Amino acid sequence: MKVLTYAGREGQRAGILLDDAVYDVEASAAFFAIGPVPPRLVDLVEGGRVPLLRDLHGRLAEARQAMTELPPRCRALLRDVRLLAPLPRPPKIICVGLNYRDHAEEQGVKLPDVPLLFAKAPTAVIGPGSPIVIPAGSRKVDYEGELAVVVGKRLKHAGAEEARDGIFGYCCMNDVSEREIQKERVWMRAKSIDTFAPLGPWIVTADQIGDPLGLKLTTKLNSEVVQASSTSNLIFSPVDLIGFITKYITLEPGDVISTGTPGGVGLFRNPPVFMKPGDVVEVTIEGIGTLSNPVVGDDYEAR
Repeated sequence: MKVLTYAGREGQRAGILLDDAVYDVEASAAFFAIGPVPPRLVDLVEGGRVPLLRDLHGRLAEARQAMTELPPRCRALLRDVRLLAPLPRPPKIICVGLNYRDHAEEQGVKLPDVPLLFAKAPTAVIGPGSPIVIPAGSRKVDYEGELAVVVGKRLKHAGAEEARDGIFGYCCMNDVSEREIQKERVWMRAKSIDTFAPLGPWIVTADQIGDPLGLKLTTKLNSEVVQASSTSNLIFSPVDLIGFITKYITLEPGDVISTGTPGGVGLFRNPPVFMKPGDVVEVTIEGIGTLSNPVVGDDYEAR
């Protein structure tokens, strides 16, 4: 199942994606008399309404197969909606540094013994198609394509089975980083600048992905491949990360864990390659989709 958030006339709307069509969750649930439900995906996830989403997805699939007509308010073509980040303001974003073997190799450093965690501000989140804004004076803004895990349950001291069961789904993330600030060891500021957390294009539920290890991950800058790896190169798996994090930090439904980036980041290329206004960056993960964002300068909002 693919679930998403899109812009409606009344604000954020939760949608289910089937082929080329987006089905409004609130309106479709009312049509099948399984409502009422909140219109926002974040409220469905945080409110433990994932079983309702699965039920609705099944009914929509059956209706589609039977060529049952739903009212126009229930359905729109994907090309006609503006996608937002699936979770425009996650409760928490926990990121992992140095979690790919090929990323460690390009830096010439040993593999970490435990996950290296840092936080990214939820206010940095943007959706697919929204611009990454480079701040005035920044010359070394880097891309980092990553697999993001969306938590579906409250988790504390989670064992492997509980951790696996607590994953709602997966999406793409770009952990955009301001390298000049980061080298000062000010990671929070370097990683949390507004627009520096593109997320999307939708969430694919864990049951559809199955094993998240072995997914191809590619990042393109202006159509040129700059990162090409696989989640099989992860040092700590999503289940490992949840187990480690929940020893210290309680995870809540809607929290996002970004699992780290593979080799090929701009900082360690020869010569280094950084994003600039006019660029387009795309993160593609097998079985999920492509998260694409343009890059603009700090005068973008003034135009």
